[in-house]
Parts: sequence; C-alpha cells; structure tokens
Amino acid sequence: MARIKEECIARIKDSTDIVELLGRYLQLRRSGNGWTACCPFHNEKTPSFHVNPARQIFKCFGCGVGGDAVKFLMMFENLDYPTALRRIADMNGIAVIEEEENPEMARMRRMRSRVIEANQLAADYYHRMLCRNQAAAHVRAYLKKRGFNIDAAKAWQLGWAPPFFEELQQLAANKNLDAKLLTEAYLLGNGRSGKYPVFRDRLMFPIHNVRGEVVGFSGRVMQDDQDPRKYVNTAETVAFRKGEQLFGLHKATGHIGKADMTVVVCEGQLDVIACHEKADIRNAVAGLGTAFTDEHALILRKYAKKAILCYDSDNAGIKASEKTYRKLAQAGLEVHMATLPAGEDPDSLISTQGADALRQAVAEARPYLEARIGYELQMGAGRTDTRASLIARMADLAAEIKDSNRRDVAVVDLATRLNTGMDELRSTVNDIIRTRKHTASTSHHRTPQPEWANVPPDSNDAEKEIEPAAPVVPVRLHPTIRGLISMAAGNEEIQHLLVERIEDLQEPIRYLTGGEILQRMLETLPAPGNNADWQRFLSRLSPEQAAGIQNLSNANIELSNPQEVVEQACARAARDSVSARIDILRARIRGNDVSNQEALQILAETTALQQLLNN
Repeated sequence: MARIKEECIARIKDSTDIVELLGRYLQLRRSGNGWTACCPFHNEKTPSFHVNPARQIFKCFGCGVGGDAVKFLMMFENLDYPTALRRIADMNGIAVIEEEENPEMARMRRMRSRVIEANQLAADYYHRMLCRNQAAAHVRAYLKKRGFNIDAAKAWQLGWAPPFFEELQQLAANKNLDAKLLTEAYLLGNGRSGKYPVFRDRLMFPIHNVRGEVVGFSGRVMQDDQDPRKYVNTAETVAFRKGEQLFGLHKATGHIGKADMTVVVCEGQLDVIACHEKADIRNAVAGLGTAFTDEHALILRKYAKKAILCYDSDNAGIKASEKTYRKLAQAGLEVHMATLPAGEDPDSLISTQGADALRQAVAEARPYLEARIGYELQMGAGRTDTRASLIARMADLAAEIKDSNRRDVAVVDLATRLNTGMDELRSTVNDIIRTRKHTASTSHHRTPQPEWANVPPDSNDAEKEIEPAAPVVPVRLHPTIRGLISMAAGNEEIQHLLVERIEDLQEPIRYLTGGEILQRMLETLPAPGNNADWQRFLSRLSPEQAAGIQNLSNANIELSNPQEVVEQACARAARDSVSARIDILRARIRGNDVSNQEALQILAETTALQQLLNN
C-alpha cells in the first residue's frame, strides 16, 4: 500500500482518544487522573496496566509494554503500523491521504500482493488435497502416527503437494494468476524439460507473517529415498525471506505477552504445532531451516524479554541451541534452556511421557549457561583437558550476554561450577568483549556468509549451509602459571627441579588457570630450543590451551641460580592457589543452591584458608 502522508498521520493520532479506544477492548477503571486494567499482554490478577489520558499513552508496569493508541492496536490485533493507522482512521471517519509512489515501488507492491494471493490459493489447494485426496493417504497416516488429528491440520492449514501441477495451474488461471506468477511465488520451477512443481509429494506447512498472510511454504519429504533434502523452503521472493520469518509467530504473539513476555523457541515446525495443540504451550515458535538469524532475534525482541530454548537433547540440538543462544543474547533477551530427556524432542516427549512432561521441562528451564555447563561436565567426564577448555568456552558464551548485571550473575555462577577464580573469569569475559568491540570498530565491513538458496527439485544436491569455524578462545593463564611455563620452556634444569616438586605443585595446577598446561609440560618435557619438540608438545594440547601459550618462546635461557628461582616460584604458586581457593569458596556461598549448613562449612573453610595465607 502507498505511504500515508505525515500530516495525515498526525491528524489520525490527534483525533484518537486513547481511553475511548482502549475501552473498546479492556475493562478500564478510574484511578486518580488515569485509568487502570488487567494487562492483556500477560497474565495478572492485580491491575498494573495504566492509561494516561493527559499524555495519551499506556504503560504496563508488570510486563513493561507501553506506547500510544496506534501501538496498542498493533499489539492487540497483530497489525502493522500502516494498517493500524487506517483502522483508527476508519473508526474516526478520517480520509487517508497517501503520497504518490514511484513506478518501481508500485510495481513491487502489486507483485507482492499477487504473490501472497497465489500463496493463499496454493495453501487452500494443498489443504484440500491432504483432507480429501486418496493419494494423500500416506501423509494422513504419517500425521496420525505423530499424534496430529484433523483439528490440528485445520488449525495450521497443513497440506499435501502432489507430484503434478496442472490442477493448481488451472485454479490459478481461473483467478487470473498466470504460470509466470506461480514461478515468481516459487510454486513452479523452470527445468530443462519444462515446468515442474517445486514441492512434490511433501507435507506442506504454510508460513505466515505476523499479519497472518501466507508468504511462503516449508515442505517435508514423505519418502526418504525420493529427495535428500528433508525440508524444502520457499526461495526468496518479493514476499518472503527465510531469515526474517518465524514459524508460528502469527499465532504466538498474544500468548507471549500473557506468558510474562516469554517465548519458547523450538527447532522445527512439528515441534511448534505439538507445543500449541498437544501441550497448550501457545507461545512457541521456530526458525526456518537450521540457521537462526540476527533478524529472527530482533523480531522476537519486539514481543519477548525472555526466550526458552526447547531443542533436541542430542549433540546436533546442543550445537543448534548455542547458535540460537548467541543471537538471542546479543539481541538483549534473557535466554533459558529446557532440559529434555536423552533422545527426545518436544513432540516425541509428549508422545512418550505426556504433555505434562513437556510443560514441566519448560517450567523448570534454567539459564542457558547453567544448563549448558551441566551438559558439558557430563559429556567431558574423565578428560584431562576439560576444565581449561571449558572455562574458555563458557567465558566466550558469557560474553554474549548484553546486560552487564545478568552477565555478572552468570560469571559468579560459572566460577562456582567450574571451581575457578571469579575475578579471573570476569577478566577473561571482559577481555573477550573488548576484543570483539575492537574487531568491530576496526573492520570497515564484514563479508556475509552466503545463505544457500534451495536447490531446484531436479538437482541431486542437498540444501547446504556453510558453517563458520567455531572461534578458539585462548586459555587465560594465571600470571604465576605463565611464569613457571616460560621458565620450564627455556631451561632444562628448571624442568627437572619442577618435576621433583610436582607434589607441591598439585594445588596450584588444580586451582590456577592454565595449570593443566604446566602439568602436560612436566609430563612431556619438550627440550628447550628444539622447535620440533615444542610443536609436538603444542599438538598434545587442546586448541584453547595451545592458543593460550602461542606467544611464549621455548628459546634457551640461562639462570644463575635455578634452585632459588624454583623455590620462590613454588612458594608464590602455593600462596596464589590458596587465594584462588578462597575466591572459589566465596563464589560458592553466593550461589542460590547452598543450604545454611553448607554455608557454615564454607565459612569455616574460608576462615582457615585465610589464616593459612596470613601466616
């Protein structure tokens, strides 16, 4: 639609009485100079939604939403800005005056409208085929096996795309929608042998934008051997960009507000439908394909303050959850993760243990880093390099948290769970943040990773996505550990003296960051000055550990009194390890899961260590 003139927008807003408008939707009660009501965007019993007629604004002090009359109508009825303005203009009998569009904008607007019309026609056709056509019996059987009945299929307008296209083309022609438009909408493709249907023998999920328009489709293969691509999504059109659409958002927006501004993020369409229809978790959405984008996160930030990731519990699900966590945390959302039993996704959990099990998992979702570190510690049990690399990885994830207060709470919790010094971990996180800011400020532009479009159905290649390599975060060495490693790398006598005192070094190795590297060096004893020996030693370290000492030299160094140097270094390491243990205990006592009895024990241990340090 054309752009509404600014003067007309001002007249529409000036004509609106916010109390009168909101009174059509809410039961307002007089309160002093304003009005109150129970907020329509989250569940509450005591009214915290206030309307200020003098300023013509509303504000909910429970969930934080606020704005003018136009904003309220947009949120309450899921309208875009121009549509909300037009709705208010109609209410108040104001003629809408539009600015002239340039010819290209007008053409694109008309094309978008026609593509959406073609999509709606296709969605109706696919749905009829699923419900009535005998050839779709295998799709109906699949849905029944997954526990989805006809009501769910109707609610989400699920469909079946047959392997032929002539009937859809004829229906479109009856509506004056030609084959060229069907190609523009990515419903038909042009191959070497002529036209073909893009979606063939697939379970069809219509994709709606937040206004409820069908902007595209996602089609799931029904026979594993007929196409290597499990899902095919609509390619980019004038109406659709995969990275900007969230499946189920058009149904979830109102429920997100009622759930205290919380959104549940799933991996796939069937998981979203299962949440809505089987478990009554109606604030669930999902991205399209495997990539959760910056745009997805920014869209969710408009509706939610908190996101609960409800991903599969396998390794692939954990990897996907990390990518989504990073995007959401960068956008400023508080991110939690629901922990599902091994081998389960939301839909399968409902099937095996019932809807209550999924609702409980969502209700008991923990902060993402807390849940993630539990998983990592369990998976890394028995590995000698786990702690050092895990500290680096968790610090990198904590650095994604935009809010400094929430980030510091996460650092305290991580320090407790990783048995590491809180100040050291905080410094590591701050170093990562500074490095990222410096990289962003010195880089003029970043070449975006290409997002692979869907491969035409007559191609043998599966849909692919390029994954950037995970960043390697160097282990931040404690200064005392760095000094010991530096001396041992360049002096053979120092190595042997440290080996003789290995028992004295066990506490520093355990409690000072980078201690595992020193332990590995004293096990390997790379010859000082021998580059091949040094490279073999580095190859035995984790990438994070190797990066942590990449700037150290193994060149020979001469020391006049190695014995005295080792004595002083070991004494300093002993003192620093006691300080680190005190720091860890203080972090533990700040945790929420410490009982009174445990707190007393921790205080006693802290006092004893402090006395040892003072002496």
